[in-house]
Amino acid sequence: MTNSNSKSLLLSIFKKKWLWSYLGVAVIFGILTQVSANPMEILSASMISASFFILVGIGQMLVITTGPGNIDLSVPYVISFVGATACAIMGASNMNLPHGVVLGLLLGAAIGAFNFALIRFILMPPMIATLASSLIVSSLNIYFFRALLILPPSGLMWWVNRRLFGAPVLFLLVVLLAGITQVVLTRTKYGRFIHAIGQNIKAAWLSGINVNLYKLISYMLSSMFAGLTGILLAAYIGGATVDMGSEYMLNSVAVVVLGGSSIAGGDSNSVGIVGASILLYMIVNLLNTLRLEAGWRYVITGLVIVAIIFISGDRMRRRG
Repeated sequence: MTNSNSKSLLLSIFKKKWLWSYLGVAVIFGILTQVSANPMEILSASMISASFFILVGIGQMLVITTGPGNIDLSVPYVISFVGATACAIMGASNMNLPHGVVLGLLLGAAIGAFNFALIRFILMPPMIATLASSLIVSSLNIYFFRALLILPPSGLMWWVNRRLFGAPVLFLLVVLLAGITQVVLTRTKYGRFIHAIGQNIKAAWLSGINVNLYKLISYMLSSMFAGLTGILLAAYIGGATVDMGSEYMLNSVAVVVLGGSSIAGGDSNSVGIVGASILLYMIVNLLNTLRLEAGWRYVITGLVIVAIIFISGDRMRRRG
């Protein structure tokens, strides 16, 4: 009877798709201990770099949760534009730091609202709407900030790179934010409603949910998270550039799916995004440690993502 209970417990644990990313982190770290002289340093570096993936992934997850086809392709351009705009407003002055952050977040919210306006009133498919928006945002970014490195305030750079007992403070705060988001998704009206919309939009509408309002909020939050990512990323790398968000389009979706959320919507998990983000950066750092060429790094990273999604998907749940 004990063996049967243990088997049932083990099966219930492995049915949790978000857990596989953490298992992947453990496996990669185990390999690093064998091939690297400083595995803890690599883990720490992966944590702070993963912080930006977590932030942008949370916003992307909120949009994806609202149903099939809802993916925000404007994310990398919002990161670059808001990051550059906020830094320009701050003017490298610590006194202007609050103004830059607030106005940057408001700019992000405005872009998110514009994205949803294209979807709602012009009836564009979400991916086409956000792609069209990204072209406008990218053009504005190039027009105002081309070939410029806009420096952030020294106080923001100091804070982003600060550590507490060896752990990056930024990472700890972002993990806390992911936990708060998970509570919002599971315990609040907003969370319940966007899950209902993602599972069956017609049933959600018939039950009295204001579908357009909650989708608007989700798109605005996605762009605000992307904007915050841009502000913090600019501080981390020492200045905002027009292409600093380029790697975040596909990776923002990858961490959502690896983290256990359904790409079809209606099922989300922000805690899983933490593990998925660390995993992606640890894979990159492992392959760099092994000194593989860039082409092979992309191939192996892609194969690992496909493998984790495959073994943690619906196929396994049906077997269980």
